[in-house]
Amino acid sequence: MKKIMKVLIGTAIVACLAALIAARMLAPKEELETRELPIVSTGKPERGSIETTVSLMGKVAPSDTYCVLPKAAGELREVYVKNGDIVKTGDKIAAIDNQKQIDAAAFSLEQASAQERNARDTANRMASLRQSGDISEQDYESARTAAEAASAAVKSARLNYDTQVEFSTVTAPASGTVQNSTMSRNALVSQSTQLCSIAASGGKIAKFNVTEDLLGKLSLGQSISLEKEGQSYSGKITEIGSAASPETGLFPVKATLENAELLPDGASCKISLVSERAEDAERIPLDAVYYSAGEPYVYLYQDGKVVRNPIELGIQNKDHAEVLSGLDENALVVLSWNNEIYDGAPVRLSGDTGESGSSASQSE
Repeated sequence: MKKIMKVLIGTAIVACLAALIAARMLAPKEELETRELPIVSTGKPERGSIETTVSLMGKVAPSDTYCVLPKAAGELREVYVKNGDIVKTGDKIAAIDNQKQIDAAAFSLEQASAQERNARDTANRMASLRQSGDISEQDYESARTAAEAASAAVKSARLNYDTQVEFSTVTAPASGTVQNSTMSRNALVSQSTQLCSIAASGGKIAKFNVTEDLLGKLSLGQSISLEKEGQSYSGKITEIGSAASPETGLFPVKATLENAELLPDGASCKISLVSERAEDAERIPLDAVYYSAGEPYVYLYQDGKVVRNPIELGIQNKDHAEVLSGLDENALVVLSWNNEIYDGAPVRLSGDTGESGSSASQSE
């Protein structure tokens, strides 16, 4: 009986193993798991212009500003204008009490006139005596010369008197708007005291400051753009300072503006100008450039793989970078990026791009 049981158990085990083997052999083969290669788009370097623009803060100013200084020291008797007044050339600005200078000039004129009269009388007498032969020709010439010198002294004294009278009234040297007035009645002023300034009517200029590095990239006649409250104005650089400000270390620059007469004097504004420009440069999109330890490189597509390629860069702006060396004109620069791209990574080209690639840079 035991022998029969063993045979039955053995038969059952063999049958189970046979069933498992048959099921294994008849089951469909599992498909191998596949992984798609990352897709990249490429482009060739393109030749074109590239420029770098910098933005600075500046101020609007009149094209011409005149400082009004008194020509004589004294007390301000009258003040005829205030800040913001519009004046014309020759209009009164202030009256100065320089009566002492006027009186002194008048006294000198009286003395010179008296001396002239005496010198002329002497010369007339000498002329009569010469005709009668009572004096020599030399004596007569001396008297005549003295009379002429006295006449010249009178002219000089009269000019001094007229000048002192003129200096008693300060007038506008040009038409424009009165600014920076410090005048008040009864104030004492000297010939170095600035009473006010006059912003001439007409054109406007932009004033701004630049660093020494940027200074070397500017030139007279260079175009600028000014922005104020959403409006843009064009201009050209007319003056480049050669000495830096002791306070800021920056160099002053001035530019004339076109059609900017309505801009208020002293208003702050944004100045934009081209600091660097290259023509017919080899350029690529800035997004295609990567850096390692400060050194730039790009990825190139070669034989189904991406290859890291070092390059030398020149001018850059927000869109493009100039390539000075390191790229062949037919190189396929990888323009797209994902985290599966690395040096030597297998990739396939975007179906929209094709093997030849697209332009690496759009025309500006």
